[in-house]
Amino acid sequence: MRIWGLLQMVDNMLTQLNIMLEGLKKKATALTDILSISENQRTVIDSELPLEGVRQMIFGMNEEKQSSIRVVKDCDDMFERMLKDIGAELDAQQENYKPQVKLLQEHIRMVMDLDVRIRVTEEENNNRLDERRATEIPISGGIKPKVAMPMDSAKVLNAYKQGKTNYKG
Repeated sequence: MRIWGLLQMVDNMLTQLNIMLEGLKKKATALTDILSISENQRTVIDSELPLEGVRQMIFGMNEEKQSSIRVVKDCDDMFERMLKDIGAELDAQQENYKPQVKLLQEHIRMVMDLDVRIRVTEEENNNRLDERRATEIPISGGIKPKVAMPMDSAKVLNAYKQGKTNYKG
C-alpha cells in the first residue's frame, strides 16, 4: 500500500509540473502576441500619419493587447498558486524531478526574455511618441511640423508621465 501511495504522489507532482509548464508556454505565446503588437505600434508611430491618427491607432492596438495581458495575469496567478501548493514537496524531492525543473527553468528564462523585450520596445515607443509630440503641433486639417527646439528629453518624459500635454521646454 505504501508504494502505491508514493507512486500516486509522484504522478500527482509530475501532473502539476506539466500543468505549470503548459501555463508557461501559454504565457510565452501571449507575451509574443504583446511584443508583436508593440512592434506594430512602433511602425505606426514612425509613419507619416497625423499625430491624432497615430494616437487612435495605438489606442486600438492597446485594446488588442488587453486580452493577452489577461492571459499573462491568469498564467502568473495559476503558476504562483501551484508553486505554493507543491513548493515544499518539490524542494524536498528535487532530485526526483530534475528534468521537469530544468524544463520549467528554460521556459521561465524564455518568458523573462520576452518580458524584457516588451519593456524595451514599450519604452522606445513612448520615447518616439514623445518626440513626435514635441515636434508637431496640431492645426485644423492636420499636423504641422514646428521648428524643433532643443529640449531636455528627461523633462519632456517626466512631463508626459505627469499628464502634461502642453509641455514647453
